Amino acid sequence: MSFVIGITGQTGAGKGTAAKILAKYDMAYIDCDLVARDVVEVGNKTLDKLCDAFSDSILNADGTLNRPELAKIAFSSPQSVRLLNSITHPAIIDKINEMIAEMDKKDEKYIVLDAPTLIESGAAEICDVIITVVADEDIRLSRIMERDNIDCEAAQRRMSAQPKPDFYIENSDYTVYNNGDIESLTEQISRIYDDILRNYIT
Repeated sequence: MSFVIGITGQTGAGKGTAAKILAKYDMAYIDCDLVARDVVEVGNKTLDKLCDAFSDSILNADGTLNRPELAKIAFSSPQSVRLLNSITHPAIIDKINEMIAEMDKKDEKYIVLDAPTLIESGAAEICDVIITVVADEDIRLSRIMERDNIDCEAAQRRMSAQPKPDFYIENSDYTVYNNGDIESLTEQISRIYDDILRNYIT
């Protein structure tokens, strides 16, 4: 069986960058953001369920998902976020399990699972070890605005839709503090990798 390392954290903390650094240690890599896109392709039942829940206004003219429109509606309230997650999370977990099974067949020894809602979705059950990446709120806000080309208000809505840092930290085996540069992040990931080899893998 492959050893699965889950990486999670609040939006803007740098989780994806940390996951890619870890994956350089000869590990297979699953990007759950890409999985989430895959399960809402045209013709997928998950897209139909989203339309039933949030109306056809979340679709583009060609029938594909209008992600900014869905985000605007879904992040408008905690209830809408919960509804969105109840539809997408089961589909995402099913797809992840399929991908891990295929990687097992290829004798992949280690898998990095990069998942923004790893704990909330229940995908943590798949993992052998969980790493959380955190960063100060002002740093996260700046990163989100630059990354997604959105204004401060939209970025704050996304941030407020997620649990506080303590939720992630308390449900993880390791915590990475990503307030600095890429060298600091890489050094922390390297230390955690060495510790995982010592304490979890025989």
